[in-house]
This record gives sequence, C-alpha cells and structure tokens, in this order.
Amino acid sequence: MRVFFLLLLCSVITGCGSSGSAGGSGTEGNVLVPQPTPAPAQIVISTSGPAPDTVLYGAQFTLALPKALTVPDAAGNLLPAGVLQPAPSGSFAGAAFVGTGSEPGQVLLVNISHPGGFTVGPLATLNCTLAPGAKVASSEIVLSGFSARDSDGATIAGVIPHLALKTQ
Repeated sequence: MRVFFLLLLCSVITGCGSSGSAGGSGTEGNVLVPQPTPAPAQIVISTSGPAPDTVLYGAQFTLALPKALTVPDAAGNLLPAGVLQPAPSGSFAGAAFVGTGSEPGQVLLVNISHPGGFTVGPLATLNCTLAPGAKVASSEIVLSGFSARDSDGATIAGVIPHLALKTQ
C-alpha cells in the first residue's frame, strides 16, 4: 500500500507542475532582429593657400551631401548647435539648408568667420550620420562656390578647400 501512495504522490507532483507563466515565450514564434542604426561620420574641411601664413577672416561655401549622409535639420533650416564645429578657436560657424542637388541629398550653405582672422589649415568639421549599410566616398561630397575673405571682405585668391570623410 505504501508503494501505491508513493506512486500516487509522485504522479500528482509531476502532473501539477507549472512554469509560472500564463502564455508562451512572449514572441509568439517571431524572432526579434535588431535594426541597424546609422553610423557616425565626419566631414573634415581644411584649406591650403599661396603661403602657409595666409590669413582668412571668413570662408563661405556650399556643401552637397549624398543621400546616405545626413545632418539633423533644425527648425528654421539651420543646423543645430554642435553639428558644425569650427577648427580655429573663437570662430563663428553656421550653416543653412538651401535645398537639394540633382540627386536627392541635403545641400548646405556654410559660413565660418573669425574677428581676429586665422591661417589656412583646418577649417571645420561637420558631424553627420551614415545610413546603415551604405558606403560613401569623399568624392561623392561636392564642395562648391568656395570663397575666402580678408578683413575687408575682399576675396583672397589662391585659397583652395579640401575635404575628407571619416567614418567608423
């Protein structure tokens, strides 16, 4: 008789077990795949001139980005603070969206100035995001309409802009 009660007790214990959850695994058989996120990228703009000590007081240019590179669009068509960082300390930098180019992408009018002037060399860094899985070459970024200005606002001849794309 003891054996019978022992078997009965074992069957009751094993038959009444529960995992504590009222449903299935919670995903109903679906596998959750993480979505790719945009990667940070930087466009570094610099200048070279007729002489290494050429002094600029301002620079202006248009920058057309390919569709895979984007910058945040703030209200009023201006870039948010910190997106465009001037290289010379004490410089003022700003950019406004001026539309799109022939290929869909953002086009920016960029202005950088310094009341005391700065020499040719590093000019600014534009912080962007690169679309997931996209590949972009520096040659796909179009810098046009560059002008360097002296303290009187006159164009300085021979100052050439350069850009490089840094991705992670």
